[in-house]
Amino acid sequence: MSLMLLGLDYELFFGQRTGSVEHCMLHPTEALVAALETANTRHSPKITLFVDACYLLRLKQLEHQHPELQLRRSAIQRQLNQLSLKGHSIQLHIHPHWLDSDYQDGSWITDTSRYRLHDLDAREKASLIIESKQLLEECSEANVFAYRAGGWCLQPFDQIADALSDAGIWMDSTVYSGGLCEDPLRWFDFRGAPDKSHWTFDTDPLKEDEQGRFVELPISQQQVSPLFFWRMAWLKKFGNADVIKPFGDGASMVAHSAYYLERLTRHSAGPASIDGIKGDLLEDAWQQHCSDNPAGYFNVMGHPKALTQRSITRLVEFLERHQDVELVGFEELEHLKPEQLNTPEMPQLVLNQLEEQPKVHQPLKRAFG
Repeated sequence: MSLMLLGLDYELFFGQRTGSVEHCMLHPTEALVAALETANTRHSPKITLFVDACYLLRLKQLEHQHPELQLRRSAIQRQLNQLSLKGHSIQLHIHPHWLDSDYQDGSWITDTSRYRLHDLDAREKASLIIESKQLLEECSEANVFAYRAGGWCLQPFDQIADALSDAGIWMDSTVYSGGLCEDPLRWFDFRGAPDKSHWTFDTDPLKEDEQGRFVELPISQQQVSPLFFWRMAWLKKFGNADVIKPFGDGASMVAHSAYYLERLTRHSAGPASIDGIKGDLLEDAWQQHCSDNPAGYFNVMGHPKALTQRSITRLVEFLERHQDVELVGFEELEHLKPEQLNTPEMPQLVLNQLEEQPKVHQPLKRAFG
């Protein structure tokens, strides 16, 4: 039996159009879960949602001014609660730019000047992580213990390690082998990561440390040919729109020009994904996984906002074809927790520190008066 994980970053877009909660989060997640529930598999497939908790916090902060935001937060929390009751996993994802983004005339005005968690000061980081985790646990039947960095912006990890550890986060699932982004706003470099299915680390996710406080569960890597991206570009311009049209109704941030040039001219390392027509590559990603790390976890990522009906179909077809592959949630990995961390989730010392810290919304007074 092989174990597969599907971790979906549950969030809006961050471009000029953020899209709607209904089309970027609720509806695609409903469609995916419904398809999995009717799939002809030997096991009951489970997904993991890495929920952008900072967005939920921002809704909570502004809902007294904009009642429609309270309705959106309630709808999200209702869906998360229902999924958790069915055995799906809820874990932590943070895009801190929401702290500085405002809601005016029915639309979000996004400010990505603090796009990385590292852009916050130490107190803000600690408070945001603890509040985010607590908010998600109100929507979950299980503990929140895993983290995925917004935009893969995990490094330098030593700047966020203590805040995550103090909040009871001990697993990360951000790294993928060969990953590199040289855009200054969203820089990360995962080259040199251990060639293992998981490992323990402390302040550097690329350096194994048996006494470390964290476990890295890397996203499975996939080599993608430039022909794939040329095909994607052709389909967007000339193909059947229904084939590639995602559920999401927003617009992504524009990447650095080098990002597009590299993918159109050379093979690139990317995470195994079911986003859009990348779902067509799921079988290839599996075969690469079986060749590189057959005993490890097949860890696939995606975004509800980027799913298409076609990519959901490809996932179901894959699971029905591979009856020996079981799709499980991250709760199935709790046995990987380092022994030295078998202590209460939220020590009283941390709770006392939280009481002494300003809430994450207080800096907003500076930004918005």
